[in-house]
Amino acid sequence: MARWGTESRGGGSGRRERRRARAREDRARQEAPAATTAPTAAPLVWGAGVGCRVLAALWLGQLALLSPFAYGTGLAGLTAMEWLLRLWTLGVALWIFARLGAWRVTADRDGVAMPRLFSVERLPWDEVGKAVARRDGCVLVGSRTTGPFLPAPLARLLRRPDGARAMADRLMVMVRHPELRPTGRADARTRSRPYVVWAPLPLAVLAAAHLLAG
Repeated sequence: MARWGTESRGGGSGRRERRRARAREDRARQEAPAATTAPTAAPLVWGAGVGCRVLAALWLGQLALLSPFAYGTGLAGLTAMEWLLRLWTLGVALWIFARLGAWRVTADRDGVAMPRLFSVERLPWDEVGKAVARRDGCVLVGSRTTGPFLPAPLARLLRRPDGARAMADRLMVMVRHPELRPTGRADARTRSRPYVVWAPLPLAVLAAAHLLAG
């Protein structure tokens, strides 16, 4: 029993040491470009790339084929509960579409802005705290999740840049070095927008699909 306890403590100590080693490696990697990085006047913007937009288009295509309003009884015959279930399903589907194809993160002199469904959340630099790239391609900024980029294992397989890590590293450099933050503010062209502003496009596609099916 004592031996098992000793091994458990040793395993826990080994995991802590590996975490510390990874933290030191991350810090060294993030600090390396700080000496050669100059602040920019324009805000820095990260957003959905071609891959994300293709996935969003595919998602919209299958949604048009399997729309909760394109099968079953006619709309006039739906009960209140059926309407509620269909609207809930449609809302979740549109949320996934926007998260895939319309996400954008903007970093300017005031902080980091990330879209939400009906608003844009703006984190001042002293509230960002940390930025961590996850293996699934998303980035944890403070306690908020944004992205996705190409997942890290797939990026290595395809020999593509790890966009999530690059974004997280750049944000951490600016968190630790205020003098390297952008000197300008986001304007109408670079500003993040709520996801709801993108709803008319998929709704128009779904309405057209329903009319054609009818």
